[in-house]
Amino acid sequence: MAAIPQDVIARDSWFDVDKGELDRRVFSDQDIYQEELKKIFARAWNFMCHESQIPEPGDYFLNRIGEDHVIAVRDRNQQVQVLLNSCSHRGNTVCRAEQDNTRSFFCSYHGWNFALDGKLVAIPGEKDFYRSDIDKEALGLQKAAQVSSYKGFVFATLDASAPPLEDYLGWVGRLGIDSVAARGEIEVVNGIQKNRVRCNWKLVVDNLFGG
Repeated sequence: MAAIPQDVIARDSWFDVDKGELDRRVFSDQDIYQEELKKIFARAWNFMCHESQIPEPGDYFLNRIGEDHVIAVRDRNQQVQVLLNSCSHRGNTVCRAEQDNTRSFFCSYHGWNFALDGKLVAIPGEKDFYRSDIDKEALGLQKAAQVSSYKGFVFATLDASAPPLEDYLGWVGRLGIDSVAARGEIEVVNGIQKNRVRCNWKLVVDNLFGG
């Protein structure tokens, strides 16, 4: 049986379930934060936008899953896609406006062009520079593993094995959204308003719920 790493044992002493005590280092430890990115944000269903924000093909809205910038976009088949905002060639962003309408996503670094569903559709100099030896099917924008909507609220997860959205929300989560949607059809007002809080994400959640 493998020995438990000492750093894991040390962190176990940072919380006491019986006493309800938590060491403040959980809000600043970098290793814990990296584990949270992998085991919480990458596996959870993350809210992306409301369907009314992207009603037409080409409408998009930028958001994040953990530290990954993603694009929620309605494609030409009216399906909502969630794409990683990173060119598959050199990692440059392919979308910079927070919200707008576009025909495709264009990388300003080397000009790679991607369709609304993330497929790579054009490469400048494909024949001369790449000798036509490019597998476009394999080099599209990375997609969220699952995208789903509840009462018009769009969520995405990077985990292909995550439970269905409604199961993940549970009755409490569904009740919260149901109460918002109970008065009729919802339409989000245009415009972007963001507040950036320079602290660990758990501090925001802790203060939001007033624990």
